[in-house]
Amino acid sequence: MTIHLDCLGSGWAFSTGSYWNGWLLDRRILLDCPSQALVHLYRLGITAADLDLVLLTHEHDDHVGGVDALMLDLHHRHREALDHRIGIAVAEGVYQRLERNLHGHAHFLGRDDEAVRWFEPRDGDAFEHRDASVEVVAMRHSVPDNGYRVHLDGGVVAYTGDTSPGDHILRLAEGADVLIVECGGAFPGVHCSWADLRELRAELTPATAMLVTHYDATSVPDDIAAIEGLELAVDFGRYDYGS
Repeated sequence: MTIHLDCLGSGWAFSTGSYWNGWLLDRRILLDCPSQALVHLYRLGITAADLDLVLLTHEHDDHVGGVDALMLDLHHRHREALDHRIGIAVAEGVYQRLERNLHGHAHFLGRDDEAVRWFEPRDGDAFEHRDASVEVVAMRHSVPDNGYRVHLDGGVVAYTGDTSPGDHILRLAEGADVLIVECGGAFPGVHCSWADLRELRAELTPATAMLVTHYDATSVPDDIAAIEGLELAVDFGRYDYGS
């Protein structure tokens, strides 16, 4: 079992040179959909029709700003060749935001569209789509926010999106091969700080790798990169975990 991750962007909401945070798991599962997601998927040779599943953590623009372009591309360029339904999982409020923003557009793939299968899970829920099994753990942010545990080919990837620190992250990461965790800065009750991540790394089992994303590249403390078991994601980085 090998978990393969492509970083579509590692930056936080207030971009300081890095692209906004987003990930591609096993070349077919999209973790959040920032504005540049479609362009970076094409850089990898992936089209919208190659995706099995899209997991959207919450409604903020740096996490869902690329959905419009993704749906536009799928509807106008790949719909006829699509041989499966694409799953889209969203936290509370995300569907309503997308529906509001794309109201009246023919390419909006809503709940009644046969090209997609919508999931609107909440804390403690689980669902399956194609060969992926997904568990949901609520994160703590300024809006409803899902963390996702993706079980795929015998491995587990835990993904936070945005969140403040707390035991909910440990619950999300339990038994995972890798935890992709945000570091949005010292905004109490909203994001994790570098100090929070030091504590989190100490609490995680050594078997769980920690991959930091959604951070300000100009604010990284000098000692962070030396912490064992912690890695800073970079734009277009490729990461493999497992055997």
